[in-house]
Amino acid sequence: MIEFKDFTILGNRGFRLKVTDLKIINGQFIQISGNNNTGKSLLMRTIAGEYKAYEGEILYNGIAVKPGSYKALLISSDQALLPDVTVSRNLFLPFHKITKRKKEIIMNLLDNTGLSSSINHPIHTLSRSEKKSLQLIRAVVQLPHYLLIDDYDTYFDNSSLNNLSAVFEYAAKAGTTLVITTKQQISNLTHNYIISSGVLHKL
Repeated sequence: MIEFKDFTILGNRGFRLKVTDLKIINGQFIQISGNNNTGKSLLMRTIAGEYKAYEGEILYNGIAVKPGSYKALLISSDQALLPDVTVSRNLFLPFHKITKRKKEIIMNLLDNTGLSSSINHPIHTLSRSEKKSLQLIRAVVQLPHYLLIDDYDTYFDNSSLNNLSAVFEYAAKAGTTLVITTKQQISNLTHNYIISSGVLHKL
């Protein structure tokens, strides 16, 4: 579990985001909603260990740690895929060696998301949501402790929760905690937070 103690994220021109009651508990699916420029992306980058301008402490299982000392993968809008390389090559890029079992899992997830027919297509032929789905599959099979998806609703809508259910179920069974940021709150999620007036609140 990740907790925040007396925690404030610092940005440009005096920006401050106070994080008081956020607890990222193992196995949960957590949604953090807020308007543009409220600090959602800075929060995700901080949790991932990419952004270090903050005050306070992060506790991992009750022990103060540096952000990113746990295994967290951040999927953001600028995450790179190789556009002229096939879907399969992009999926297997993070792995030094791909086992038969791992390949079977990836292919099953592609089937469940309707993307198996694109396996030999170059990435640039896919839609934005299809590219993001592939990034999700590639991330969950790496078995991170925390999977962070920034600007989820820029690429997906409510129905996408059903389309991606197999991916999320695989992540949950593997012990991965999912955290997404959205502009508009997505229904049917039980662990919801909102950022307003420079403070993160639990709903």
